[in-house]
Amino acid sequence: MPAKVLIILLTGCLLPSWAQAQDFDITQASLYYPHRFVPGDLKMEVALSQIKLPFDWLETSVQAPLFQFHVNYGLPKNFSLDSRFSTLLVSNQISVGPRWHFQRNKFSFNLGYDVGFAFGYLNQFGFDTSASTWINYPNFSLGYRLGEITFTLKGEVVIVTSLFSSQGDNVVESEKNFFNGYTLGLYMEQRLYRNKVLVLGIKNNYARYHYMAWPAFSTFNRFYSMPEFYIGLVL
Repeated sequence: MPAKVLIILLTGCLLPSWAQAQDFDITQASLYYPHRFVPGDLKMEVALSQIKLPFDWLETSVQAPLFQFHVNYGLPKNFSLDSRFSTLLVSNQISVGPRWHFQRNKFSFNLGYDVGFAFGYLNQFGFDTSASTWINYPNFSLGYRLGEITFTLKGEVVIVTSLFSSQGDNVVESEKNFFNGYTLGLYMEQRLYRNKVLVLGIKNNYARYHYMAWPAFSTFNRFYSMPEFYIGLVL
């Protein structure tokens, strides 16, 4: 009798997990893979990224990771709304923008346009500075499904539309648009447990400026390659 009770209890515990495994679809659970989001479907991700900023800017190899909170909301007619908040306390950015998705067999594609507002304050260690920037990010993503793993190649063009900075009483303001570079990243998504998805990514930022390093904006008018390593969890 005890053995039968134990079997029933184990079956009751394992059956829901087995059912979830049977119903799991990596293309629908992914966040970067540009699938067709169901209208009203909300996906959230928490992530950390480590960006290697140029030595010319910071003169140190010690750099803190960037915390990110990422949300995507499904809209009708193959559209979705993507939003992200990134913070390093002294450097922050909020971005939002639409996506249009197209999916065919194992391949998928989307086009998007994000508008970001970056801002930062530094009032310690003898600094009295602040900065704010509006940045546009036209972007595309190309995805491929390999079994229960998805791979997504994402590219962005970075256009700065306005820049404001202050150092004490000195204020610099510019509303002249300029091309600030581009980014290209590759992201892999795989089921971690239940419906949670692990995201691993590597990305290169090729730009003249990066909002993370606004206290030390380079005086050199040149482009830098800034590699970025990314790990996230789709909730």
